[in-house]
Amino acid sequence: MATTTNHYDLIVLGSDVAGLVAAALVARRGKRVLVIPHGPADGSYKIEGRTLPLRIAPVLHMDTAPTARVWTELGLAQQVRRLHEAIDHRVHVVLPNARVDLTPASANLGGEAARVWPRDEAIPEAWDMAQRWASATDEVLDPLLASDNALVGGGFWGRRFLARVASQLPAADVDEMQPLPADHALRRVAAAAVPWLQNLHPTQLGKAASLRLQGLWHRGPEDMPGGEAALRTLLLQRIELHSGEVKRDLRVAELLLKRSRVVGVSLLGKRDRYGCDHLIIATDPLRLLEGPLVPELLPRGLLEALQGVRVGAQRFVMHAEVAAKGLSPALDPMAICLPEGAADDPVGNTYLRVGPGSGEDTRRVSLCHVVPPQASTAGLRERLLDALDARGVLPFVHDHVRWIHSPHDGRPLTDAHGRDVSERAAPGTTHPMDALYAIAKPPSLGVGVLSTQSGVKSLHFGCRLTLPGLGLEGEFAAGTAAAAAVVGPARSPFSRSPLLSRA
Repeated sequence: MATTTNHYDLIVLGSDVAGLVAAALVARRGKRVLVIPHGPADGSYKIEGRTLPLRIAPVLHMDTAPTARVWTELGLAQQVRRLHEAIDHRVHVVLPNARVDLTPASANLGGEAARVWPRDEAIPEAWDMAQRWASATDEVLDPLLASDNALVGGGFWGRRFLARVASQLPAADVDEMQPLPADHALRRVAAAAVPWLQNLHPTQLGKAASLRLQGLWHRGPEDMPGGEAALRTLLLQRIELHSGEVKRDLRVAELLLKRSRVVGVSLLGKRDRYGCDHLIIATDPLRLLEGPLVPELLPRGLLEALQGVRVGAQRFVMHAEVAAKGLSPALDPMAICLPEGAADDPVGNTYLRVGPGSGEDTRRVSLCHVVPPQASTAGLRERLLDALDARGVLPFVHDHVRWIHSPHDGRPLTDAHGRDVSERAAPGTTHPMDALYAIAKPPSLGVGVLSTQSGVKSLHFGCRLTLPGLGLEGEFAAGTAAAAAVVGPARSPFSRSPLLSRA
């Protein structure tokens, strides 16, 4: 018979940033914490001695209120401030029939627009209007996301809270780029990075969230060395510094309930059970419904909410080692390639980053390509290189590729023509692609899907699905709310919200 061999104040199941934030905060507040990541908690994977990131998007949100709140409590605010800085090179936005090369903070947008659309006199007015709408949105969201009212379990789902906040935010039908025509390509340039930075399908993303992401991007973009993987490493170090544990090899078989309360977990391949006072789900709950998360034990409202979530699109990541001489000298380290199609359809978008390779004569090219749900990855590596060659982003690159690998297609290292160039027989573990979610019920404020309150006592959510429309900022906010459900902190020094002070 299985026996409880360890007991924790909190078990975090999964490795979403929100869960790591919650674990670090709860450990910092003196509680015993265990993280069972069920995957690479550091946001990277290994193939033949190489360590490659699973996400390549720049880290934009390190100066916003939810992230500053967390870093301050963890004693990392100064370190993160030193690391986080503006990207100092151009970003190429490659349209079907044009190319816009934006300098930092989109400072040259006027000149580029005059070059690409020389007879369109409405562009300066439209661009100025978009920036003013983004600033106005931040004036509402900054105090909202800094308030303790928002960072409690029901914040983004409470009716009184929603009614009070919704009236302050831009309406869904606001056109922030008047008087440009609805199909003007500059609209695509303005919103090009949004599907890369957050986890909702753009058709369901709230207007305020879209404006905030566009504003952050065009005021920067910013990043930190190592990207999201480095951010995760900081959080893992803080968890372990405060006597928290991260057990990467464990797999949970079932959540254990007693009197409608989670009391622990059983483990695959072990007779041991781990007890807990609280459990936070920090991964896509849809992946747990056929395993530890037994549907029959969930409240009807929660089960209906989970069943209303579907994948609207997915992000395919690929890395290639390329001889430096095989890259155009006109290629800066970041490019966004947009296909023909509607501005709110992310399928076909390709995000490219170039960084140092394994030697002085090589460069690492990393791609994120948006594909439809359940799309086949067979031959996708080769098709992506062909498309980027044809569009002049990676011209004549094929003969200069040393190897290509993706964590999603189960294939070994290959060359540009699909031939195996691996040194070992095993291709390594296949990791699921990140999803852009589509929700049957409209997301709360256009950003929130799953409340941190599950309806089951001591079971909480702190994952990408909690506030997917806010990207990393949403994960920090969700992690803070989930941690408060376990052990509440003192009132935050960031809680100075004039919007909510009369709640």
